[in-house]
Amino acid sequence: MTIGIGHDERTISRAGRLGVNRVELEADLLGELLAVDGRPHWPLLGRVLRNGPESDWVPGQLLACNIDHQVRRGEIIDVDARRVLAVPAGMEADSALQMPLRWPLLHAALCGGLRLQAGESLLVHQGDGELGLSAIRLAVSLDCSVMAVCADRAGIARALAAGAAETARYGDDWPTLLREHGAVDAVLDFSGGACLQASLPCAKRGARLGALDLCGARPPIAMAWPAFWQRQASLASLDWSPMRQWHIAEIAREAFMRIHDGEFNSGKD
Repeated sequence: MTIGIGHDERTISRAGRLGVNRVELEADLLGELLAVDGRPHWPLLGRVLRNGPESDWVPGQLLACNIDHQVRRGEIIDVDARRVLAVPAGMEADSALQMPLRWPLLHAALCGGLRLQAGESLLVHQGDGELGLSAIRLAVSLDCSVMAVCADRAGIARALAAGAAETARYGDDWPTLLREHGAVDAVLDFSGGACLQASLPCAKRGARLGALDLCGARPPIAMAWPAFWQRQASLASLDWSPMRQWHIAEIAREAFMRIHDGEFNSGKD
């Protein structure tokens, strides 16, 4: 998966010899600077020019990765072929630029923080956003059943297309509507925990509740603690560190490739 390109990575000449597990890209689009783990990350989309001895990306294929310095469009850069993601055909550029950091984060959230197992059920908030839709696809790939809460009917259609089994709108009495379909084993919230308290009626005994950016929530999240303790629920702050948990990116990359198999750009448009 594409994270943390080392500080020794710089633009190279095409005449240079590529190392093992390297791939040479022509920069197509550079995203905004991100500060992750105290280090700079620039999301990058680039086209494959050539491979190292143990890299097998298709020439012309569009890949997403993160680099630690700025480059210009058309510039040639050498990156770790094991830490890039193929961009599915039809994916918007903004979404593709987010994949290198977003996908490992979701994998760490579902498989690590929420400990989601095959056969369990998950309630996803903001299920019609890019993060929510990716979370739905990942959970379904893990053989889990997904309920999603969305903003409107159009969002519901997107969540269902991604694999959600049950959906509801925030404008409706979604806790009651979803509870009718059975309680869930885990809840995933992308709004700093703002939706967790309202999700308690949908949670099973022993349910795991998790949210991104929970540590930065100010003031602390509202929670009906007596009901929370009565359900013997647990609460997790979901995060992922490219520096300390780089191995998660490798695992997440394999999951991403399985989910999007057959959807990748195979050459220049």
